[in-house]
Amino acid sequence: MTFLTAIILSVLLLLSGCTEQTEVTDDKAKEESDEKATLILKNGSVYTMEDDQPSAEAVAVKDSEIIFVGNNTDVEKYVGDETQVIDLEGKMVSPGFMDGHTHPPGQWTTKLFQVDLTNLKSHEEYIQAVADFRKDNPDAKIITGRGWKNGPYEQTDGTNPGPKKEDLDAVVSDIPVILNSIDGHSVWVNSKALEMAGINENTEVPKGGMIEQNPDGSPRGVLREGATDLLADVQALFNLTKEQYKQAFLKYQEEANSFGITGILNMSGSTENMEILHELEEDGQLTMRVANAIKFDPGTEPDEAVKTILDAHKKYNSDWLQINTAKLFADGVTEGKTALFLEPYTENAGMGGHHHGEASWKVEAFNKMVSSLDKEGIQLHIHAIGDGAVNTGLNAFEDARKANGERDSRHTITHISAIQDKDITRMAEMDVIASMQPFWFYKDQYYKLEKAMVGKDRALEMYPARKMWDAGVTIASSSDYPPTPDYRPLNGIEIGVTRNSPYPEEQDTNMVRNAAYALTVEEMLQSFTKNVAYQLFREDDLGSIKVGKKADIVVLGQDITKSDPKDISETKVAYTIVDGKIVYEGE
Repeated sequence: MTFLTAIILSVLLLLSGCTEQTEVTDDKAKEESDEKATLILKNGSVYTMEDDQPSAEAVAVKDSEIIFVGNNTDVEKYVGDETQVIDLEGKMVSPGFMDGHTHPPGQWTTKLFQVDLTNLKSHEEYIQAVADFRKDNPDAKIITGRGWKNGPYEQTDGTNPGPKKEDLDAVVSDIPVILNSIDGHSVWVNSKALEMAGINENTEVPKGGMIEQNPDGSPRGVLREGATDLLADVQALFNLTKEQYKQAFLKYQEEANSFGITGILNMSGSTENMEILHELEEDGQLTMRVANAIKFDPGTEPDEAVKTILDAHKKYNSDWLQINTAKLFADGVTEGKTALFLEPYTENAGMGGHHHGEASWKVEAFNKMVSSLDKEGIQLHIHAIGDGAVNTGLNAFEDARKANGERDSRHTITHISAIQDKDITRMAEMDVIASMQPFWFYKDQYYKLEKAMVGKDRALEMYPARKMWDAGVTIASSSDYPPTPDYRPLNGIEIGVTRNSPYPEEQDTNMVRNAAYALTVEEMLQSFTKNVAYQLFREDDLGSIKVGKKADIVVLGQDITKSDPKDISETKVAYTIVDGKIVYEGE
């Protein structure tokens, strides 16, 4: 090679390099001038819930969609003139919390329009609240309310028949009084309500229900489970108007957003309520995703249930409002002596030595309903407290599989206070989702009643989350609000980790229920985000922070994975973001 040739080649290579560099610069300039974000969160501790990119520093959002997840440097290319940029100063970023079993508007209906007993503690306070409500509402045709607890009515022999009608009669005797217990499974009424409903010592009790009786056989004043249906015509004297329901729901939604909640499964779905929610959606007033379930009681024909769900699914199937879930009750609740257990209740239940509770449905009718709904691709959500009810639900799912074939059904059993080890294995093998309420995992207000009804050892073994998670069961956390008055996900996460009370005044007392069944913070976080999205068939667009997914995000004041677990419940929600818009901003 001559000297001149070498120079020419060098010049050509230099020019080639300049051209390549120019192309790279042009591409970079083009990249920086392309998509601009409407919102950027940077300098944060981002937990994505995605295995291939579990953490990040920054997130960019354009309108409703996540367009970037990465580091603080690379996110700068998405900054435009109209971009809102928030420096998080190290705050934690998580997918928005989702509640996989709740009952909106919850207590807001009671707070606004009824007698609210939720925060009261004694029988005397309950009676005074009813008397005060009557004084303030002299023209009322009926008094309704919610929030009384069974605890104050435990007898010296350990039994618990609940409160008496005569105590209500003393303050209101001329109009009916109907008061729901805090768990929603029992109703306390006065004599006028019983009279108007035609309930007396000769009334036949519906299957799965109970009418508490006095020694002479007359009604005491408490009806449980299916027996409450006997009050339907009297209860109808109090009906929320459409505007009242909207007012209560919007109050609930505002509160839920402040807790970091961006999506729910509404267990109080009905065709009437869904039409109201649709109106809120049309008006742009929904600030959370609302999936819905419709409850069907024993006696409902399967064809009727299928048609109800399919018709509603066709009508309500948007990003904001969906339905494809049917709820069935397999049993009642432990404190009401109506949960179905494989072993009998203790003598303290006052039901003799061989009381196991009672199934809400006859097995043949239950299995037929489950199979009919499953055949049409409808998801089942089964209430089961006792291990007997859990077993019944799993048997029904197995029968449906045999009849209809296997599919990605994501059927769900909710509550699961007690479960056999072999049924944990079955749940995992069939991909049956466990919708559990971590708020109940410690020695809460119900524990003393559970201990009295089934014994200390069985009560301590309840809610074996660790055992279930390790077996491969998908746990999707939820609150069951308002039976659970406090539905803040951060409180639920703390309880799931500590199995102790989240409240500072109680944390140093011995309220731990079986610490061996605790989950980690990361697992609890997943249970309130990714796993609920999976439960609702929304894993493609919700439940994690990933490019292309909806920008439903919560920002927390501290990294709860690094804090003392007992401080998780004290963590502040800094921002709640839904569909790329800030719907709540904390102090």
